[in-house]
Amino acid sequence: VVVGVDGSPATALAVDWAVARARMTGAPLRLVSAYLADNIIAPVPGARTGGPGRLRPTGGQVVALHHLDAAVRRIRTAAPTADVETAAVAGPARAVLLHEAQRAQVIVVGSRRLGAAHRLFSPSTGAASTARAACPVVVVREAATRSLPEARVVVGVDGPASRSALRFAFEEADRWGTGLTAVYAWRLNAADLGSLVRPGVTHETVPAAARALVADLVHPVAADHPEVDVRIDVVEGHAVDELVSLSANARLVVVGSRGLGSLWALLLGSVSREVIRQAHCPVAVVHPQSAVEPTPTRRPEVVYD
Repeated sequence: VVVGVDGSPATALAVDWAVARARMTGAPLRLVSAYLADNIIAPVPGARTGGPGRLRPTGGQVVALHHLDAAVRRIRTAAPTADVETAAVAGPARAVLLHEAQRAQVIVVGSRRLGAAHRLFSPSTGAASTARAACPVVVVREAATRSLPEARVVVGVDGPASRSALRFAFEEADRWGTGLTAVYAWRLNAADLGSLVRPGVTHETVPAAARALVADLVHPVAADHPEVDVRIDVVEGHAVDELVSLSANARLVVVGSRGLGSLWALLLGSVSREVIRQAHCPVAVVHPQSAVEPTPTRRPEVVYD
């Protein structure tokens, strides 16, 4: 379970969520903090020229290591025996985290305007726009509610492209021992109805057609998770409004992608972007068969375990 660490208050929420997720799966935690590569490693004063010498972190590295230390202290308070490693890595946060996705069950980031989530989900200048994260990305802007009963996993469904999101949502619901609500929000126009647009579809027939579509997608996955209580919620309206409303009593909201081929499009589609911005619980963005951005090529890269 990889956590993007940048020292923001949102990082603490991301760390807490990741610790709970790691406990559920038995996976180790890996804390990663990116820093600008312009801040190079400098030799320790007095080190012999030409000898093995010693290196000390400077500039951005020092800040990154400070953030990592603070995150580790937080984890040790809640989970003293947790398996934790840390890495301070030179490069843009977006590229670093996407590279980390190659070895992760899930990437977890906090959300604030200039935090790890913002950088990961932004089409930064010069960044490759065709890469896609190789694992689900969970954005923690608010902690899940603890005050209301039956906090469920909520997943947005908009057609076959939602299969990966459904599988992830069922796995999470199974792990947490909670129910799952699959949501399909529709409006009677070609842009929103997608696969439902066909001759004979009217305002009166859409709900039944939508429910049949969702059931066809949900039932095969549900068969692998018989303990999960499943509800199908078909509503007329905008997907963002319904997902945000349900997030007030959700453990996690899961959104998929339409497979548009661009990281920016996948992670910053209108629904994903607005749900991340407005949701009252963590949000997972899941997309199928993703490639990964190349490893950042600027050096140095320093890992402190």
